[in-house]
Amino acid sequence: MSNAMDEDKKWMHKETERQRRQEMGKLCNNLRSLLPLEYVKGKRSTSDHVHEAMNYINHLQDKVKQLQEKRDALLKVSNLSSIVPENESSCATHLPPLVLVHPFPGGLEIICSHSFRKSVFPMSRLLDILHKEGLNVVNTTSIRRDGRFIHTIQSEDSNCSNMMDTDYSELQIKLVEALSSSSLQETLPEPENC
Repeated sequence: MSNAMDEDKKWMHKETERQRRQEMGKLCNNLRSLLPLEYVKGKRSTSDHVHEAMNYINHLQDKVKQLQEKRDALLKVSNLSSIVPENESSCATHLPPLVLVHPFPGGLEIICSHSFRKSVFPMSRLLDILHKEGLNVVNTTSIRRDGRFIHTIQSEDSNCSNMMDTDYSELQIKLVEALSSSSLQETLPEPENC
């Protein structure tokens, strides 16, 4: 009798383990199907897929952080209208230049905001810098709003193999310096309220 019970326990254990392996296999297949191809290409083991899933999650978290920073900067630029009264002689016209550089499919989008009362047409300088960086400008828009110019420049990059992971802080610094150096030698007097 004891021998039959041992056999039943062994069979139950084997069956439970088989079902667990099947469930794990299904879950790993589901995980693999959710990953982009470049994260699973050439990887066969389950541990490789789990590791690549962790890498992908970290990549997505970094992208979320970048997009939140971009959103906050864009909100800061767009909220200038709530700061600046109609007469355009407030503190907003004395804010420093703001430059945002971020990738989009096939190139970069650059948003520049600066006071038109303090700068002498910096667009040609910006375009020259982008040209020297090897970027091909395909579209520009400029608007004047609340005492500031806002330029949006879209450019293509022939070397755009992995633009999403590239650091554009040096380009951003160059563009801010170009805008800042375009300031008039004689600046307008500061409003007393600032």
